Amino acid sequence: AKDIIDAADKYSIVNLKLEAETAYVENTKLTFDNAMDNLLYADSRNCALLKETVVNFLAEKHIAAAANISFADFPGHIVKDLLIAVGRNNNKEANAHGIPINGWNAPCVSALRRYLNKMGLEFDGSREAMIESIRSNSGSIVG
Repeated sequence: AKDIIDAADKYSIVNLKLEAETAYVENTKLTFDNAMDNLLYADSRNCALLKETVVNFLAEKHIAAAANISFADFPGHIVKDLLIAVGRNNNKEANAHGIPINGWNAPCVSALRRYLNKMGLEFDGSREAMIESIRSNSGSIVG
């Protein structure tokens, strides 16, 4: 699936890229051995769903991840995503889809993509870009 993601990204075939990314996420078992490689790949290809999946894996298993993974190559700009994932895991007010409640701005990637698709807007890009697109095009359901 990575070859398809790479080709679709190169030729800007958004729907194919998103389908391949979804298939990759559904068919890849994350482990401490492959988490960092998958995170770096997701970040380099702007695969928001894969990135969120890996970050959620790290947040859910944060103690074991800290003991078993080298974070030497961990991109600093992903720290915010990791903190949001930890917060989402610990926040009792967030609903199952991660749509914000009481201004807590932590919608999950799949919820953002569904919302953007419903609005007829582009839904490929980083979580932050999708949130900004919603804000600038609707007055926003997002924080």
